[in-house]
Amino acid sequence: MTAPTTPVTPLDPAIVDMQARWKASGIPDLYEGGNGPVSRERARNVRCVFYPKPPLPQGPITSGSLPGPGGDIPVRVVRPVAGEPIGTVVYFHGGGWILGDLDSHEAHAIRIANRCGVVVLNVDYRLAPEHKFPAAPEDAAAALEWAHAHLTELGGAGKPLAVAGDSAGGNLAAVAAQHARAMGIALAAQLLIYPATDLSGLGDPTIRGAYFGDQADVQSLDPRASPLKADTLAGLAPAIMGVGVHDFLYQDNLAYAAALKAAGVNTLLREYGDLNHGFFSFTAISKAIEAASDQLCDDLLAIMKA
Repeated sequence: MTAPTTPVTPLDPAIVDMQARWKASGIPDLYEGGNGPVSRERARNVRCVFYPKPPLPQGPITSGSLPGPGGDIPVRVVRPVAGEPIGTVVYFHGGGWILGDLDSHEAHAIRIANRCGVVVLNVDYRLAPEHKFPAAPEDAAAALEWAHAHLTELGGAGKPLAVAGDSAGGNLAAVAAQHARAMGIALAAQLLIYPATDLSGLGDPTIRGAYFGDQADVQSLDPRASPLKADTLAGLAPAIMGVGVHDFLYQDNLAYAAALKAAGVNTLLREYGDLNHGFFSFTAISKAIEAASDQLCDDLLAIMKA
């Protein structure tokens, strides 16, 4: 186990308070029971009560769909509130491959669009347990290819294209970056916010069963599930990674950052001593969390403008 390179400080008081209120409410863990629709409704209730969407100014947002291997994939195109966009970011939401949708992560897309001055393609990929692996990474690959072919309609032809995502979406963004390399699609950057990168050691039986079914031991070794398992990481787009030291995926993130650097990939790892998993969703409850989230957006902007 690698020791933190950032000083470990107590968890942000706003997160501590949120966790205490959640526990006192009696609302179970989001994934308890393994039922997709039940978990999603529970997640919507938790978000409304404990970490609502931040009040952000927003530019034009349009809903649509793009063709995918399992049918049309719902998407939203989120434009910056002001200015000519400098490029396009394809965004994949978090939620353990079971939860999340265009509504739950719209504020994430708006923050990136406004802070970076980009058009964000927010992707509503297929979820487990109804759609098991490899449905999600297949949809991520399809969305990336579609965006690359339609840049004129998004952030502009000839302008930078990047991928981004949080948690399970960070996993899919990393997978999409590897797919871009295989397809010869030039990516300016990959923003990986506390991604899961090695599912071979995934300990949560509910998520493991929902995503893989009874094929977890084999499928979790597939690089489309565990990007750390790729034969090589050389030649990938520059990476920005953000993770809290209190995150259960902290060691996972350190390992992927180290592997990227060893492969010669330009990698910036931001470690936050007082944050845990999910902080990019908690910006409305803490100025410190908002500042960390904005920092990651600024890092993405710097690379896309370089």
